Amino acid sequence: MSFWIRSAHWEVTTMTMSKIMAKLCKKNREQYRLLGVCVFLSVLLVSSFTMMYFSPSIQEFLPSGGDTRKLMWLLLGVVTVGCLIFTLYGGSLFFRKKSREFGVMLALGARKKMLAGQLAKEVAFVVLRYILLGILLAVPVSYLVWKIFQILVINTSQMQYRFGMTGILAGLIFAALLVCSILIMGIRFVRRTDIMDILNASRKTEMVREIGPYTGKLGMVLILAGLLLAMAVPSLTARLFHQGMPAIWQATYLLCVLGLYLVTLSAVGRSKKGKRPEKYYNNIISTNLMRFTARQTTRNMCVIALLVFVMVMAAFWGMLYYFDAMRQGSEALYDYSVHYPAKERQIGFEETEKLAEDHGVSIISYEETDSLELIVRYTGKDMDDQKRYFDVEYEKLASFISASDFTRISKTSVALEEGEYQTVTPSGFRETIWVGVDCLNEIEHPVTGECLKPEYKGTVVSDNLAMTGEPFLFLLSDADYERFSEGLTDDFKERHVLFDVGHMAAASDTAGSVSDAAGQEVRGCTCKEGELCPATYDFADAWKRAYIERATELSNHYRLYDAREEELALAAGEEYSYAGEIDMSPDNTQLIGEWKYAPFSKILMKAETMEMVAVFVVLSIYISVIALAAAGIMSYIRSITIAADNRQLFEDLGKLGADDAYKERVIRVQLRKIFAYPAASGCGIVGVFSLFLTWFNDMNLEVFEIKMLLMEAVLMVVVGAVLYGVYRTAYRRTKEIAGIASFHA
Repeated sequence: MSFWIRSAHWEVTTMTMSKIMAKLCKKNREQYRLLGVCVFLSVLLVSSFTMMYFSPSIQEFLPSGGDTRKLMWLLLGVVTVGCLIFTLYGGSLFFRKKSREFGVMLALGARKKMLAGQLAKEVAFVVLRYILLGILLAVPVSYLVWKIFQILVINTSQMQYRFGMTGILAGLIFAALLVCSILIMGIRFVRRTDIMDILNASRKTEMVREIGPYTGKLGMVLILAGLLLAMAVPSLTARLFHQGMPAIWQATYLLCVLGLYLVTLSAVGRSKKGKRPEKYYNNIISTNLMRFTARQTTRNMCVIALLVFVMVMAAFWGMLYYFDAMRQGSEALYDYSVHYPAKERQIGFEETEKLAEDHGVSIISYEETDSLELIVRYTGKDMDDQKRYFDVEYEKLASFISASDFTRISKTSVALEEGEYQTVTPSGFRETIWVGVDCLNEIEHPVTGECLKPEYKGTVVSDNLAMTGEPFLFLLSDADYERFSEGLTDDFKERHVLFDVGHMAAASDTAGSVSDAAGQEVRGCTCKEGELCPATYDFADAWKRAYIERATELSNHYRLYDAREEELALAAGEEYSYAGEIDMSPDNTQLIGEWKYAPFSKILMKAETMEMVAVFVVLSIYISVIALAAAGIMSYIRSITIAADNRQLFEDLGKLGADDAYKERVIRVQLRKIFAYPAASGCGIVGVFSLFLTWFNDMNLEVFEIKMLLMEAVLMVVVGAVLYGVYRTAYRRTKEIAGIASFHA
């Protein structure tokens, strides 16, 4: 009988406790909503990004194993960690607020096991519901972002949105990681057995310690030292001592993180009377309020600063990548150029002219020349397993053009004596440590074996021709060119074709005129001389396809393929890594980057580079949006948390006679620290990082790099404006929590 009584009592108690917990849950819905919003936003942002990144359209454009793909994996990791930290912060606030009602229930005699089960159900319901909502909304969000990207950047048949299950799977994995993290936090929360600690968890403060005056200065020194050691030392040691730094050297970036923590800690927790003690005492509440949660506030502000850093850096990297790629070939004298093996029967002038007429295009200028493929031995550098650079002599085939042919093609007079050579470089060329422009040691005739030790006579510029030689294309005197041509078969010759076109307008158009290749005036051309004409895109695409269709196994080689290197490797019984054929389909998005004899067209390069680079740009910009959103929301949550935790303080200040204006000033000081210091720290670090990145890359700042740095400064202003908007919203909300009705700007 007693068993049934105990069972009935337990059932009634359980039902009563469940009802009490349900009512508490209903009353404190904002706690659950805060946790749910953190989970929802994290899952939405990460899942929508992975759906875009793992889309077949993106994956087909990113070269397998390339630097771009590696960088995107790095940024994806940073975004994932940032959103995870953001959610864990929301979870910590949830359990901190939950501790009071959990402790009250324990004090009333509720069993911890029953409370834990009820809490697990409530948290699971909230977390799983918001996770499902985040994943479901990630699909239309990623689609919407993609469509905006298409409208603003580029819209081609290859860049259509295609859904991939890998993105969903990645989002689910991240969601599972969130669930596990929140579960661990919940287990740690439940295992606390001291009721008083639980009851006072939301009121617990940190021990206030005096922070030395050197803390902030030491932090700044560590930030600068970390950036210099991580970025300057590897570049300088490679150039000066021919020694690379081991991978572990990247750990010097951690000095920046430590320095950021010290700077933020000094800003948050340090206070001093200084030369104006009356000001210190007038603001004693404002300057000392954060000291009671200095470590926690500092950690949060450091995370916000790192999110700002990631946001600006990702956007800057995207812009830098885009403009660097778009300027390649933009200074080329000819809009179209191509080179191919002399034995291959390719599209000629008549066929090109017929193709141009079919597309309303006229050939303005047309040049052809041959180049000799001669054996060269040149000095370059390589790196061993100990990261040491050492000189090595390479032997391969290189292209040579006569001085007179170069003068005719480039419209630049070149004069060379016998035994002299010049190196052809692109405009804006910067020499690297791997190979110098004066690298040639010896030239050898591949058939007769005749050798020449040439004398270096400087460089000449030609973007069209510079793209056709590895390591460079070289010029010989006419006499040396004729001598090395004797006995040389077509197996060791290449054909170069360069031309410009102009679009023919309708008869009603009255634009200017230019002359075609035959010297006849072309009237009605809609493009100015030297200007890239978008109306010629159809011709450019048709010409590229015709050229690719004519390509044979003679030209089906990877970009770094060299017949001499393959011959030497096979003779030594070694495998040649650049052997094999590639997909010669015109629709192969990787063809231009992989093919040794890829055609050059300014308008096609602009379009195809846009497709390739825009993929990286859109992902970088989206990462920036995610980081900015996380930073703004985290700052907002931290702001209202300070107001909620110190609500009693504001009431006490009112009882002591403080007016609303004084309490508003206290709030403003706290919020300005939360928003201003992380934003300033993140922007300051990324500014120095970007400057070092561009400078130590080649010890030089080009004009476009300076423009990028200025654009980054504008971007920082935009970030500041966005965070200021969040600050104003948080300011109004914290005033409501503190019970301040009036508003003082």
